[in-house]
Amino acid sequence: MQKVRIFRARGWRVLFLLLTVLLAGVIFYMSSEPAIESGERSTTIAAEILQIVHPAFETLPPQRQKAVLSSADHILRKTAHFCVYGTLGALLLLYNLCFAAKPPAHMLRALLAATVYAASDEIHQAFVPGRGSAVTDVLLDSAGALCGILAIWLLVWASCRRTNKDRHANI
Repeated sequence: MQKVRIFRARGWRVLFLLLTVLLAGVIFYMSSEPAIESGERSTTIAAEILQIVHPAFETLPPQRQKAVLSSADHILRKTAHFCVYGTLGALLLLYNLCFAAKPPAHMLRALLAATVYAASDEIHQAFVPGRGSAVTDVLLDSAGALCGILAIWLLVWASCRRTNKDRHANI
């Protein structure tokens, strides 16, 4: 299997590195918030989403509203974890594609880096008031990163395949 290096210009490497560091910083910042602040924000967002997707939400009995809001908040938080780490995985793969390596190495390095960051983030949260760490969050974050990595790899593969077809058609 031959080595692949998709992004050759140094500017791409710098751009992907900066975006990755920026996203990692945002994740760290969000994880630094005490549970009360973080919970209030996600509950407010979940309530706003519920009012859009569940027009009868306001007419539900208070106890049912509380249960639905709690479920929606949980789903929102887990979806956010998955999507943010999907983006991190995608950025890490794009950064790795700036270096020559065999294709599985790009993907494995990106996944390993995202998983290590997810684990370190959970350890960090253990020291934040009201927050805790969970192995399940590391698994969810890693699954999100893997999906982001696979999505980018699929796009790169399709692009390279199309480029090769175009190149051979012009011969």
